[in-house]
Amino acid sequence: MRVSQDEMEKSHERILRGAARLLRQRGIESTSVNDVMGEAGMKNGGFYRHFDSKEALVDAALQSAFDQIVSFMETRFHQQEPPALLAGFRAQYLSERHVGHPGEGCPVAALSGDIARASNHLKESFSAGLNRTLAVLSSAMPGSKSQKRNRAIREFALAVGAVVIARACEPQTKRAVLDACRKGYDEV
Repeated sequence: MRVSQDEMEKSHERILRGAARLLRQRGIESTSVNDVMGEAGMKNGGFYRHFDSKEALVDAALQSAFDQIVSFMETRFHQQEPPALLAGFRAQYLSERHVGHPGEGCPVAALSGDIARASNHLKESFSAGLNRTLAVLSSAMPGSKSQKRNRAIREFALAVGAVVIARACEPQTKRAVLDACRKGYDEV
């Protein structure tokens, strides 16, 4: 039975969405091709019609996850002025919801540890997604181009670190970490 190009594209998108969610939720090593295909409502045999390898799937799913976060940020950033953007970013990123739902959140906070042990190709792909995210965040920063980028890197690193730490802590410490980082560096 032949599958139409439209159905093939829809299947591909289901696989990517499921993989992006499962990888952020479970990590790379703990997510199998079988898990991803099951999440997409498909059998394993169809996997190789879409991807050459698990690494190719991880690469595409990473880009899909970065597309989601960048699109979300761009939409929000076009609706607010820079000072409100930063406060909104902190509130959203450093929320208990983001901490509690890694499968729906930022791939940087969810997958940095896994990518540190991954191939150079995945590191390059991850870096490209991170740089896209930083470019959007830097638009909310004051200063020259290099100052904006450095401030965005610092802000994002603080937020990612806070989420990673909060995910590993009991509730009281988790709240303290998130609260302190939502206030920013100058206000603590």
